[in-house]
Amino acid sequence: MIKLRPYQEKFIQDIRSSIKLNEKVLACAATGSGKSKVFISIARGSIEHKRTVLIISESTSIYSQIHKEIGDTINIGDGIKEFYVEPNKIYVAMAQTLAKRKGLIDQFNNLGKHLLIITDEAHIGTPTKLLQQLSDAYLIGFTATPDYRKAKHLPELYKSIVIGPQPQELVENGFLSPYYHYERQVADLSKLEKSSTGDYTESSQEAVFEKAEVFDGLIEDLKLFKFHKCMIFCASIKHCQDVVTKLRILNYNVSECHSKNKNTDYELFEFTNGSNNICVSVASLTKGFDCPAVDLIMLNRATLSLPLYAQMCGRGSRLSPGKNKFNIVDYGRNGTRHKPWNYEHPWHDMWNQKPKKEGVAPIKICKKCGFMMHVKTNPCPECGEITMHEPTEEEIKETELVEITAKYNNLRGRKISTLSALELFQYVQMTNKKPFATRIAKQKGESFLKEFAGYSKWKYGWWNHIIADTTLNYADIIIK
Repeated sequence: MIKLRPYQEKFIQDIRSSIKLNEKVLACAATGSGKSKVFISIARGSIEHKRTVLIISESTSIYSQIHKEIGDTINIGDGIKEFYVEPNKIYVAMAQTLAKRKGLIDQFNNLGKHLLIITDEAHIGTPTKLLQQLSDAYLIGFTATPDYRKAKHLPELYKSIVIGPQPQELVENGFLSPYYHYERQVADLSKLEKSSTGDYTESSQEAVFEKAEVFDGLIEDLKLFKFHKCMIFCASIKHCQDVVTKLRILNYNVSECHSKNKNTDYELFEFTNGSNNICVSVASLTKGFDCPAVDLIMLNRATLSLPLYAQMCGRGSRLSPGKNKFNIVDYGRNGTRHKPWNYEHPWHDMWNQKPKKEGVAPIKICKKCGFMMHVKTNPCPECGEITMHEPTEEEIKETELVEITAKYNNLRGRKISTLSALELFQYVQMTNKKPFATRIAKQKGESFLKEFAGYSKWKYGWWNHIIADTTLNYADIIIK
């Protein structure tokens, strides 16, 4: 039997409540939260209530996990053409395989509302046409990143969304590892070109990230950051091969994992269980692969895809004995583009529409008194300090290593209740946990709330009205 964590049990309850009303529901929870355990538990419960369950996943590793946890499952693989769909069973299939089995689709369709379909990685559009054919069934789609910009099929298939645990919540409650994010601003990203798929082209990424100065920065960082296991994500197979060749010349123990390497399974084993402490990959290991010991992620590429960015970062988030954090070194400025990995995106809006622009103005902090103000404000209205010219991005030395989580570090290890209004606002800037912060601000009194509202650029009257009925109880967590 699966042992569920409290947040997983609550997530399941919320999903069940929503599906009774909406029938087709998105379930959003962070990478590393244990989504597969959640949907396996839901599948088992549905069988007990005499429903048939169809699980659609593009990851073969999910098949073995489902079979291990449940046992009595039927895998619709390439070698199976047609058979009788027996009710009250659990079936597992890849969308592309099942889409070719018209007889099976018709049988599943005949089950109507006695069929529950669970889709893994629901932000991937591959199963869309298949799911539209099975429109009478109940539907739950699991994803960590329901981003309409990259998944316009979501509002076509689903009617509502349930938000489960997000990265920062899982970190603060000890279920995922704290993280530090650095950007080495060495690559000339102005030369990147967009493809018809909406991301950067492989050829333009190769031209940018195969430069000697980028590789030299990577080598410098492999020496600078202590690590047990490191994953390097590249832009293409050619780029991956190039990095592996150069690293092996320098006597690094490297595993090369991609679709054109016939020895990928062996090399992956050598990384997870053997002496190789670096794994260089492209995209095949961004989902469905867990190696908790990974404590250094190198993003040796750029992406416009928030889901891909989150998945790459998430490879380092698992807990492991002796591991107290994981580092991300980012050569494509992905953290600046998509915000830090632990930022709580407004998924309740983003799953069916483009996200709104943030309402908070760009700010800077006075180095003398710590007052927060608009970036163009000069001198400081609090102490009169005149801020000297800040160099532009183009003026910064291209080899500089910048920590984008730096302003968060002075908060780590402290209880949330001990933060000043300015520090609480900094916490919100990094995590976007606004409702949580408002409960704390209101509990600390009117003067604190006014100051906090001022940093947030909201009028106090409106702010106070919005949270007037907010429950004041909160967990006094230690920030990690």
